[in-house]
Amino acid sequence: MDFYREIGEAQAGRELDELLIQWWGQAMLATDPDRDRIIAEAEAGTLPTVTLEEAIRRRTRNGGAVPRD
Repeated sequence: MDFYREIGEAQAGRELDELLIQWWGQAMLATDPDRDRIIAEAEAGTLPTVTLEEAIRRRTRNGGAVPRD
């Protein structure tokens, strides 16, 4: 129910886009079989990370589009 309320209250444009990204991320994490490990590593500060530039390079290398503002 929170999803519908928040979406209904969000302003069209960037605010709505960011809200949808947040909810999508939560939905994907909820379905990930490694969810508990990922959360534990994030909370412990040991979850491997990459820079935004590296994430863009990987996405481009794998044929993905890079969203632009």
